[in-house]
Amino acid sequence: MAQMHFDTVDDYIAAKLVHSIHTSERRSFRGCRRRHNWVFREGYYPVTTAKPLEFGVAYHKGMEKLYDPLTWHDKETAGALARGSFVQVCDAQFKAFKEAYRRGKINSYVDMQEAEADYKERKALGLGMLNHYIRNVMPEWDNNFTPVKVEIEFEVAIKSPDGKQLWCKCDRCWKRYDSYEQGRLVSEALSLAKAHSSQCWCTDPENEHPHESWREEHWQGLPVTYGGRIDMLAQDSFGRYWIFDWKTAARMSTGEPGADDDFLWLDDQITSYCWALWSIGFPVAGFIYVEIKKVVPEEPEPLTRPYKGRLYPINRSKVVTTYDMYKKTVEENDPLAYANGLYDEFLDYLKSESGPLHLRHQIHRSDTELKNAGENIWQEACDITDPNLRIYPSPGRFACGGCAFKDPCLMVNRGEDYEYTLGTLYDKKERHYYEKEPSTESKGGE
Repeated sequence: MAQMHFDTVDDYIAAKLVHSIHTSERRSFRGCRRRHNWVFREGYYPVTTAKPLEFGVAYHKGMEKLYDPLTWHDKETAGALARGSFVQVCDAQFKAFKEAYRRGKINSYVDMQEAEADYKERKALGLGMLNHYIRNVMPEWDNNFTPVKVEIEFEVAIKSPDGKQLWCKCDRCWKRYDSYEQGRLVSEALSLAKAHSSQCWCTDPENEHPHESWREEHWQGLPVTYGGRIDMLAQDSFGRYWIFDWKTAARMSTGEPGADDDFLWLDDQITSYCWALWSIGFPVAGFIYVEIKKVVPEEPEPLTRPYKGRLYPINRSKVVTTYDMYKKTVEENDPLAYANGLYDEFLDYLKSESGPLHLRHQIHRSDTELKNAGENIWQEACDITDPNLRIYPSPGRFACGGCAFKDPCLMVNRGEDYEYTLGTLYDKKERHYYEKEPSTESKGGE
């Protein structure tokens, strides 16, 4: 049997015949090879997504509508579309949760009333965050760029430093290739049979699928690629292109070099996205990491009685508000204390990097950084696609705490029937999640 002919790797990509590696797989691989094997080689997925990730997916969908280049200039229309899209995703998530519960995929001790209340709270939180963002953030921050496109799907070839394409011959690649080739041959044979009124090979019981020896000896495999989705590509007033990434977070970061939370300078997701565009010749200056705190700001409520000359609280953990909102409230309702500077320290906090509910970190990426990122991706892809890869767990206090595969992992360690647990409490899929839906959040089992 002759292999189908494609002139370039781009032809394979167009036909969706690739071994696509995403950021979620890279992180899962580095975190625990056992979990990575279950998810990305065997196709087992938790039935439901972790709550923070579900919220992030829904909020991303709202932001996608909010910055649609066709409507984003009309804030009223864009806002309505964003809120409607967010609610629609939340409702779909809860519907999927109830279906999984009905199928016995979720522990029976789950209180459905509490689960429903949780979804309602998340919906109210997201709508409140969107309303605040539209009213207060966009007018102040969205003046020096123009959205070009949102939710941009990309797939680029992974090559060695000397330009050689990486190929993979794993079982999942073979199944994909075999399915595609059989479908192509069936289509061609049916056309011939119809034209000549004869029986075609696809109805011949003697016909066989490609055999293993041909796979090993002649098949080169499928090209290994890097894929993902960019939240937004925008162009600034100087004509430079920037990748925007939305992140909802319970705690805001500083993003300053040398700080405890300066992860942005090493962030593999956004750096790899910049590399992906750079590798195909698209000029990208860097990325803008947009953090949105998962709270809804409110005007501060007065104390039941004055405390140290103030009528309003200054408790950082309990007062959820913005600098402008708080300043206006105390200036109008407690003018004497405000004039005497009794609120200065708390106002400075709200104005500082720790206080805001919205931050944007703009990170440049040089050609050297992107070149090195590409080499790192190639080396990691070589390990991920290695047919002789050793599979073992990577236990750790923090790594295992939120792992979706904790139960079957413990069963492997104890010599118990973990395969039954995987088969009943997890969904086995032939296609990865990012081949059917947007992948703005990690779903690597973490």
